[in-house]
Parts: sequence; C-alpha cells; structure tokens
Amino acid sequence: MTITTTRSPADEILHVLLATEEGRQDPYLLYRALRDIAPLFRSELDGHWYASRYDDCKAILVDPRAGRGSGMVTRYGQNPALAERFSRRMKMTMLMHNPPEHTRLRGVVSRAFTPRRVAGLEERIVALLDPMLDRMAEAGEVDFMAALAFLLPVSVIGELVGVPVEEREQFRELVRITNRASEVGATTADLEAADRAMEYQDAYFADLVARKRKEPDDALLSALIKIHDSGGPLSEQEMVATGRLLFGAGFVTTTNLIGNGMVTFFRHPGEMARFWADPHRLAVTAVDEILRYESVVQTNGRWVFQPMELGSPEIGTEKIDGGEVVIPLVGGANRDPERFPDPERFDVARKGEMPLSFGWGIHHCLGAPLARLEAQTVFTRLAERFARIEPAGPIPRFATTFLRGVPSLPVQVTPR
Repeated sequence: MTITTTRSPADEILHVLLATEEGRQDPYLLYRALRDIAPLFRSELDGHWYASRYDDCKAILVDPRAGRGSGMVTRYGQNPALAERFSRRMKMTMLMHNPPEHTRLRGVVSRAFTPRRVAGLEERIVALLDPMLDRMAEAGEVDFMAALAFLLPVSVIGELVGVPVEEREQFRELVRITNRASEVGATTADLEAADRAMEYQDAYFADLVARKRKEPDDALLSALIKIHDSGGPLSEQEMVATGRLLFGAGFVTTTNLIGNGMVTFFRHPGEMARFWADPHRLAVTAVDEILRYESVVQTNGRWVFQPMELGSPEIGTEKIDGGEVVIPLVGGANRDPERFPDPERFDVARKGEMPLSFGWGIHHCLGAPLARLEAQTVFTRLAERFARIEPAGPIPRFATTFLRGVPSLPVQVTPR
C-alpha cells in the first residue's frame, strides 16, 4: 500500500479498503490497521465517521439516538442526485424507517420469522435441498452458486412470500444490479441501472399483488393483502415494497452466506475435514463462525439524531453531533481481538460473542434465524452426502465490497 500526501493515513487505508480491488479481496489487514491507528475517526473523504471496534459498532447499532436516515449513505464517488432518486424507492420499506413507522411495518411481517415458525421450516428446507444434491451428484461438476447457494434460498423465500417458481430466476440479476448502487464508487450508470431494476421489481410485485387478490394462497403476500384490505396498518405501496424487500433480502444474504462458507472451507481444509467428520455437532458454531470470518454484510450505516459519544476511556471518546453519519465496519468488528481471541483463525467450534453480521438492535435482520437454519442444513447435508467437495479450478475472487460474495464457484463432488 502506498500512502499519498493528499490523504491522512486513516483515509488512505479507508480508500484502499472500500474503493480498490486490494480492499475487496483482503479487507481484514486494512480493518486491523484502522483499529490500530484510528478505531473511530471522521473521514475527510465523505465526512462520515467510521468505527472498526466491536464495542463501538455494537453501541451505535443499538443506541436509540441513532437510526435509519431519509436516504442512502452517499459515500464519496457516488452521484447524490441519482442516489436520492434510487433511495426514494426504499423509503416505503421498514429498512429505511425508525419507530414508530419501523415498529408498525416490522410488526406486520415479524410473526412469519419467529424462531418457532422458522424451526418448523426445516423439513421443507430438506425436501427442497435433497433433489439439488441429487443433481449435483449426478453431474459431478457444477457451479455451486447457481446449483445450490442461489437456488435453495430463492426457493425457500419464494414459497414463503408467494413468488411463483418460474418467475424467481430473473431476480438474481435484478437484485445484483440493485445492490451495486450501494458500493463505494458506484457510477452514474450503476445508479441508473439500479433505479430501473427497482422500478421493474415494484411493477412486478404490484402485478403479483393483483394476481394474489384474485387467487389468494397461504403465502405471506396473500396475508399482507388480507391485512391491507381489512383496513390494517399497511398501505398498498408499503405492501408492494415489503414484498419486494422480503423476497430480495431473503435470498441474497443467504446465497452469499452459503457461498462464502464454501469458499472459507476450501481455504481451510483442516477445518473442513473437522466439520465433515462431525457436522451435526458443529453446524451451529460453524455457521456463526462463517458469518464472523467472512461476513456477507461488511458495512452498515446509522444517522445520528441526538449528540452522543462513542469510544472508551482506554482509546478516548469522540462526540458525534446530530445529523452526522456513522459507518460501523462490521467486517472489521467481527475480527476485533478484544472480543474474538485469535480472530484471524477460522475455527468451526468457536463459541463466545455473536458476530454483528446481521446487525443488532431493532434493525437486526428479520430473516437471520431463517438464513442460519438454511446454511446449517446445507452444510450438514453436504457432509452427509458427499465424501469430498473440491474446487474445480481456482477459487473465484470476491466481486463486491458492501455485500461480500463470489459470483460463481465451480466444484467437483464425490458422493459417499
């Protein structure tokens, strides 16, 4: 890394971390460097505060004096006008609201994702997964991302929300285009493409709502229609936006969790063999360790509504004024040695602090229990079904920064 004279050392590290191929492929040395020299600092690149310690990141995520803002965090290199146009489409979802609106919108759908309801889905997850494993065994060599990591989560959330089987595949690319707008350095063309993709998705879910009104089923979207049409606390636009959000978020994070897990196993063959030898005992801790070690969501964002302090007596405290933005670097927090002993070691039996990969506080990811269950089931069944899974060529490079994942992963499988 070359330190320039036009940026502070912390900002130079931040730039490499968020806006370069070097940072995309191996951000963890950079997170460590920030924790060493500037664990909490205000960047001159975009005026936002950046936190890389676990305690600071968790504190900002749970503090009621901070929350979601009225638009996207427009990091340096983005087009603010286009970003605002794109973010308007997000404002109808719980993702961009705070109490009491967030409480109202989340409450409408939260019953579908309780731990008890999610646990009841395990049998159906296995029923969807096993035919995919059959096809993998028959083929011998497949793209793991397309054949399983995408297909299972989109099938599970598709059934839960009520998206027809034949209409799901198109959303893999649509959501990828949409998420590109959240990357540092997203171009005008990226933001325009994301806006078009969001427009298409809104139109699709508006049409799907119309179809479900004529032919209701027992899926979540029909339940939302019933709530709205009976005078419940949900507008037509909110219903459409909620369907779009739950479906897209319901597969993209889990897809990358499963893909990142497979990549991490390949890079740590000793831990892969350890898991393969005892998958039922290690499934829960192994998935939590994948979430910690290669978090799908690497950064989060909070708007500060009232002045507050972050930091500690040991490292010093900083006053954050109302109206400012704090970016918790959760990928770095998950490797904070103050909370995770020997944090650079991947350990499928690790216990202790929970990673911040799904957020914390009232905005904690609603689908986290479902994502965990799907990943635990996938890796357990893979270990039961296949004696070996190996990369069929070089392991692909990570394609994005904000949502960390690989676009494809060719593998060879050897059935037991």
